[in-house]
Amino acid sequence: MNVEQSRLRLRPLPRPGRPTYERRQQRSENAADALELALTGAAERGHLDAVLLVDDSGMLVAQSHTELDLTMLAAVTPIVGRGQAVPRVRRDGQLCELSVDTMEFEDELLFVAALGGSHRTRSRELRGTKAAARRILA
Repeated sequence: MNVEQSRLRLRPLPRPGRPTYERRQQRSENAADALELALTGAAERGHLDAVLLVDDSGMLVAQSHTELDLTMLAAVTPIVGRGQAVPRVRRDGQLCELSVDTMEFEDELLFVAALGGSHRTRSRELRGTKAAARRILA
């Protein structure tokens, strides 16, 4: 086995007197603001139209920063998430893809939805959004 191939590349540990790297540009102690920042970051990274977090009854819990009115989309998200409907969302006459994933938090069923972009980026950002929502809500 080649020694060069087996080496791990790790980020340097913080040392006193040296600047530390913080990946998050904005932080919030408020859970609602933190969720909005996380969802907005996911939408921007994935070039998505919107990312939203919805409860089991279709009420919007949090959404990415957007000018779109997402209340109707939030209302149908649990139906799509349960597999009871196929989403057909149009924006400016163009068909937009919607991906929905579920997550449980303290015996509550929540749905995370991503609108627009490619299937690959929606899937990636849904996974990241679920992890971020768990950290923020915990």
